[in-house]
Amino acid sequence: MLNLQEVRMLKYISKAGDSRLPFFVWIVLLGTLVAVGTGLMSLVYPLPAIGLKGLKGPLYQESVEPHSIDPDSLQGRIIKAVEMVSPAVVSVSTEKTIDLSGFRERERSSGDPFEEFEDFFKRFFKERFPEREFKQKGLGSGMIINKDGFILTNEHLIHEVDKDKIRVTLSDGRNLKAEIVETDKESDIAVLKIKGNNLPVVTLGDSDRVKVGQWAIALGNPYGYALSQLNKKYDPTVTVGVISATGRAIQAGRREIRTYSDLIQTDASINPGNSGGPLVNIWGEVIGINAAILSPSGGSIGIGFAIPINKAKRILESIVKYGKVAWPWIGIYMQDLTPELSQKFGVEKGVLVADVMKGSPAETSGIQAGDVVEKVNGKEVSSPLELKNEVLKAEIGKPITLMIIRQGKKMEITITPTERPEEISPVKEEAVEEKLLGIAVRDFTPDLRQKYDIKEDEEGVVITEVKENSPAAQVGLSPGDVIKEVNQHSIKDLDNFKAAMQKVEPGDVVLLRVRHGVWTMFVTLPTQR
Repeated sequence: MLNLQEVRMLKYISKAGDSRLPFFVWIVLLGTLVAVGTGLMSLVYPLPAIGLKGLKGPLYQESVEPHSIDPDSLQGRIIKAVEMVSPAVVSVSTEKTIDLSGFRERERSSGDPFEEFEDFFKRFFKERFPEREFKQKGLGSGMIINKDGFILTNEHLIHEVDKDKIRVTLSDGRNLKAEIVETDKESDIAVLKIKGNNLPVVTLGDSDRVKVGQWAIALGNPYGYALSQLNKKYDPTVTVGVISATGRAIQAGRREIRTYSDLIQTDASINPGNSGGPLVNIWGEVIGINAAILSPSGGSIGIGFAIPINKAKRILESIVKYGKVAWPWIGIYMQDLTPELSQKFGVEKGVLVADVMKGSPAETSGIQAGDVVEKVNGKEVSSPLELKNEVLKAEIGKPITLMIIRQGKKMEITITPTERPEEISPVKEEAVEEKLLGIAVRDFTPDLRQKYDIKEDEEGVVITEVKENSPAAQVGLSPGDVIKEVNQHSIKDLDNFKAAMQKVEPGDVVLLRVRHGVWTMFVTLPTQR
C-alpha cells in the first residue's frame, strides 16, 4: 500500500501533459491506487458474512518451519548469481526530439491554397501552424563494467537520441547523467560513462566457452528510472532458461532493418525494456548483452538473442587502443559453396572467394577469385558468415593463416588484416551474350559504360538482353551484368567469350563469374539443348 506522500507523487506524475512515465507504467500505478480506494471503502461498507462461522478446521494450512535453500543446489547457485549481478544492472532512459516542422514544409509544397497569404498571416497571426517538436522517450537496460563508470548497453537504445538527455538509474535509486563514449551500429553495442562513487560492477565471462544446454539468466532494469521518481529502490527483473543455440544471425528492426550475426540464442525471456541488460551464466559471469527477441506480438515466446560478451570486449579494447571502434578487414567478397559450385570446383566444403578488392590485404597476400577458403587459423569455415566472424576475431596488424584450395591444390596463405575502411564501395561493373544461355552480349562501348555505370578498366562482356524463361533469366541475370569468366577462363572481350562458349555443348552446365549489380559472384547455368 502506498503512503500519502507517494500518492501525492503519483498524482503529480500523472498530471495531463506530464510524460515522464510510459503509459503502461501509469496503468500499473493507477491500478494500485484503485486497490487502495477499494480497501478504504470496505472499512465503511463491510461485506456480509459468507459462512465462515461454520468452519470445523483452520482457515488455511501454513508451514511450521521455514525452508532453507542449499547454496550449492541449482536454485541456490541461481540466487547467488542474481545477487552478484543485480546491483550493477541499470536503467537507461533516453529522450529524442522529433522535429515536426517538416510536415509544414510538405504542406507548402503540396499546393496550399493560402500560400500566397503566408506573409500576411505571419505578420498578424505569427504562424497559422506554429513549429512544433515531439519528445519521444525510451527505456532500456545496461550494466556497469568498471569502477570508472563505463556501461555496456545496446546501440539501438541510444541511436539518434538527444545526447544530453541520457540518464542512468542504479538499483540503489541514484539517477545520473550519462555520456556516450562510443557506439557500433553493426554489433549493436554502445559504451556509456557515468560519474559516481562506490559503483557496483559485473564480472565479464568468456562467451567462446558457452555451450548449448547450459543455464542462462537474463536480467534487465527498464523501470528503475520511473520508480526512482517515487524514491523507491527497484531491483532488476530476472528470468531463467538455457542456451538454445550459438552463432545465430537475425534481421531485426522496425524503421530500419539491421542484420546481426554470431548471436547467442536463449529461451530465458528477454522482456520489453531488458535490451542492454546482461545474460549471465550460473556463476554470475556475463556471457552476453540482451539484444532482441523473435515475437509476433512483442512479448517473449522463448526465442531471445544476446550479443556475445567477447565481441564487447574487443570493442572496449579497440576504444582503448585506437580511440574508436576499429574492425579487422581483409577485403574479399564471398559466397556459399552450393552443390553445383562444389561440383564445378571439385571441393566439398568451404567458402568461395567471388572477388578480391583492389589494394586490399587479400590482394597483397595473393588471394584470388575462385579460391575456396577451408580454414581460418585452423578453424573450419563453411559459410561467409563463419569466415567473417573468424576474421573479426583477429587483431589488426597481426597475421592470420587461411587454408585455401586453388584448382584442386591446397595451400596456406598468410594475410595481415588492416583496419576496415569506413566506406567500402563494391566495384560497379556488370555482364554477357549467347543462344545456349538465352542472352545477348556485346563488347563495351562508351555509351554502354555510361548507361550501366561500368568502369573504364573493366574487362569482360556486357549482357544487353536476357530472354524470358531462359537459363540466364532463371538464375537472375539481367542487362548490364558483366561476364568475367566462363568455366574459369578469363574473358576480356567478345572474342574470348565466343571462344570459350564454342567448347560448350548443348545440355552442359556452364560456370560463369559475373558482376551482377555491385557484386561479383559465380553462377552455374544449364545450357539449352
